[in-house]
Amino acid sequence: MIKIFIPSIDFTGTNKLQLFVLTRPFYTTDGWRNDFKIKERWGIADMFHYTDSPDEAAFMLLPLPVNYYINSGQLKELIAYNLLCLENGIKGFGYVSGDFGKAYPEFSQFIYFRMGGFKKQLTDKNYGFPVSLSDHFQKIYGLKEPIPRDKSDIPSIGFCGHATGSTLKRGKELLKCLLENGKRFLQNPLRNDWEPLFASAYERWYLLQILAKATDLQCNLIFRKHYRGGAKNKEEQDRTTKEYYDNILHSDYVLCVRGAGNFSVRLYETLMVGKIPIFVNTDCLLPLADEVDWKQHVVWVEWKERHLIALKVSEFHKKISNEGFLETQRKNRKLWKEILTVDHYMKKIGNAL
Repeated sequence: MIKIFIPSIDFTGTNKLQLFVLTRPFYTTDGWRNDFKIKERWGIADMFHYTDSPDEAAFMLLPLPVNYYINSGQLKELIAYNLLCLENGIKGFGYVSGDFGKAYPEFSQFIYFRMGGFKKQLTDKNYGFPVSLSDHFQKIYGLKEPIPRDKSDIPSIGFCGHATGSTLKRGKELLKCLLENGKRFLQNPLRNDWEPLFASAYERWYLLQILAKATDLQCNLIFRKHYRGGAKNKEEQDRTTKEYYDNILHSDYVLCVRGAGNFSVRLYETLMVGKIPIFVNTDCLLPLADEVDWKQHVVWVEWKERHLIALKVSEFHKKISNEGFLETQRKNRKLWKEILTVDHYMKKIGNAL
């Protein structure tokens, strides 16, 4: 049994979804607890145990995002937690939320997990973390596992989402990056974590045009002018969500490019459905990079080679055998379901300690 210390917080004023997902197996409305049924749902019932005594703990988990503490003027809290870890000879693990890849003050005992950020800008105290998703495949289709599709002569390319060639939209997204960099300049003009100018909706649209023009690819594309198709109520949300996952399910490959933040939610949704992502690498901090050979799960396209995206997909599909194609689909579902999970991260931390 590995014991974990989590600092107490004001549970009455905290949205559960704001909590670091690794703390969620211990969350109850009455505070941090060891509820067997809750821990069992997260797959850690017998291995991990919450303790309110840091001197008993193997490590600490920060319950709220690192940037929350910083932005709300609670830097002293982080300093105190780091000192507490030092005094007890343990490591602490926190989470950086949000889209922008901003660097935050670091401490000797703490490791940060984050979905976004840029690998070349960040120190080795920052590790990639997957987007937390429930199993929409099972919810929507009522099946335990996706059925892999045989390889076809002409591969189908899927995409359903926000993509537009609008100059106005592109300008707004670039302005957002400029304003963010302006704020950072005022804080510290000598910093290294500048936000690259990136208009996600335009860049997706540009890449989709290249794929659509390829004669040896069949494209299944749905262009949205707004996030989630502008759905305003639950009925519209359910309809657009079903359309979104249908698009993935009925495709062989799915274009996955970063959004406002330097990470792709679609990457994890594609793995969930057991399909093959076309992953465009924009210096991403992918999760479990020391353990997962990501190039075995995706069609890998470096940003500087994005103009070759159609060729890379075509060559990948020609080289892979039917059995390899089926196996990659099975491996991708397994990667999402068994590796990019709370219980696997907890066990990885526990084993490392």
